[in-house]
Amino acid sequence: MELISQIINDLIDEEKSLNSALLKTKVLASRLQNQELLNWVNNELSGYKSTDKLPDYRREIQNDLKGSFLNGSMKYTNTQIPTIGLDKDFEKKLRFTDFIESISSLENLVSKEESSTLSGTIRAELSSLIEENWQNMGNPYLQLISVYKSMSKSSVIEIITNVRNKLLDFMLELDGKYGDLTEIKDLKMKKEEISSIVNNTIINGDGNVLNTGKNSKITNTSNINKGFKEDLINHLKDIGLSEEDTSEIIEIIDSETPDFQNEKFGVNVNTWIAKMISKTINGSWNVGIGAAGTLLAEAIKKYYGM
Repeated sequence: MELISQIINDLIDEEKSLNSALLKTKVLASRLQNQELLNWVNNELSGYKSTDKLPDYRREIQNDLKGSFLNGSMKYTNTQIPTIGLDKDFEKKLRFTDFIESISSLENLVSKEESSTLSGTIRAELSSLIEENWQNMGNPYLQLISVYKSMSKSSVIEIITNVRNKLLDFMLELDGKYGDLTEIKDLKMKKEEISSIVNNTIINGDGNVLNTGKNSKITNTSNINKGFKEDLINHLKDIGLSEEDTSEIIEIIDSETPDFQNEKFGVNVNTWIAKMISKTINGSWNVGIGAAGTLLAEAIKKYYGM
């Protein structure tokens, strides 16, 4: 179906705003009459009204608490602020951030901020509580000038990447199973199956481009030994990848550590796999879309020893 292909092309083009793919998905969800998908898309487009139904990938993103203060005649700036002794719930709100903002807001935040860190001010009345707590710890002459939350910009980028990957998971599976259907009425007849795909890839999915978790079923056919780069390089060349693409993934796996405990790839590996899948769509890598993901995931998992 053309609309699904358009959404996939939008998702694999990192220069394009995620908003474009979400808007087209809203049209698709409406036509399919899939309320669960439509609700998710609307929340990502407009922002979540509260934290009650906030997805895990937007919830409790860890941040530092920093500020400027006077202690006697000494002035300190951009310094870690202690929270020991505060009410546990209050301390948690200071140390973690929930993001309810729309995807477009998050994209603007990332693009406009030139620094590698993001900061958000703490209200004056809350600063007073932090100052009083600190003074009670044995610093009676301490005066808190300002306090703010500080986090890596990559934390917000990861939220955006998570949404992109979840949506790409869904579209690729939809295309793989029903790509031969050209009419929306035919897709609507698959309502229950599509709802299951929505739940598995978006609502309850882990955000990976591919299913690389412990329950994944990938057949091992590649002769790759754990940690042997030459094995991985030779295999990738054997399945038709260019030297440039092969060098790129070797550089990525040298700089990124996966989640071994849950057997999940890192963000940069997932992004690279998505780019490789896009090459099957435009014909620059002569492998079927469904086979491409399996071939790459299998090879990288064997190299990692998963």
